[in-house]
Amino acid sequence: MIKKLFIAGGLIWFAFLAILVFREQIVEFLSQPKTEPEPETVQVIVQEVVPPVPKPVEIKKPQTESIPFAPLPDAPVVPMPTVVADEVKEVKAVGEKPEGLSTEKKPPAPEDPFGLICTKFEKIPSRFRLVSWEGTKKVEIEDLSKVDSLTKKYARFWLNLRVPYKEFIHPTSKDSFFKPTTMNDPNKRLIAQSFEIKNEALAYTARINPIGYLILRDFKIGGPPYQVTSEMGKPLTSSYYLNFEQNMGPQKFFHDLTGKRNGYPFGGWNVEYRVVKVNFNQNQITVLRKDLKDGRVIKKELNGPSPL
Repeated sequence: MIKKLFIAGGLIWFAFLAILVFREQIVEFLSQPKTEPEPETVQVIVQEVVPPVPKPVEIKKPQTESIPFAPLPDAPVVPMPTVVADEVKEVKAVGEKPEGLSTEKKPPAPEDPFGLICTKFEKIPSRFRLVSWEGTKKVEIEDLSKVDSLTKKYARFWLNLRVPYKEFIHPTSKDSFFKPTTMNDPNKRLIAQSFEIKNEALAYTARINPIGYLILRDFKIGGPPYQVTSEMGKPLTSSYYLNFEQNMGPQKFFHDLTGKRNGYPFGGWNVEYRVVKVNFNQNQITVLRKDLKDGRVIKKELNGPSPL
């Protein structure tokens, strides 16, 4: 108990000394007026919120397939026609067409009711030409379509006048040769009908030379006989290459009348044609067209193709 008293007295003593030492500070603290603490100011910062900008959406272009071909050459530049102001006409009202302007479709051109055109009209060259003669009853001709296998020149043959000949082909050399036959032979080829010699002055000289005039008939090409002289390098026959084209709507048909006599019927599809006259000098062919259904006949002059 005494020990506790000594400890309490010591504590009091120390407290008394502390008061003595810090007396001024204690008096100054107690003399200050009590003030309430100022409330803390809260600074509110208003920040403008910017809405986010959406990212642009990329539009993917459709992929096109590459064409594995070489590019076409540049087309030629066609200049655009200039339009004159006077040529442009103003539309007066809505729906009214300008003058001179028509949108109506023109009807197609009517088809030729005759339905036939000539596609070829020219004389047939003669296969034979006159080269020499013996008197007036025997002539020598040259075959312009055959070359002799031995001489390498045009083959030559002797013909007696007014005797028909038949053509044969050698089985080995393939050369042609002619033998006499009769007019009743359906395979007769050639006949020299007549021959005449005339003494005439040539155009390129004043000398008088004999010129042979031979009338030949080629049964293979048909047609009338034709004349060949010794001065002709490339004689022509009196027959023609005569070809026609028949139009039947979208279809076309071709007819070869080479060597056919005048009046020979051809055609088809209820239409019949006949050549009645040929004028080679004027390049015209007279043709009759007959409709087999009603018997109507039309006559027309056709022109041959223009010579080149």
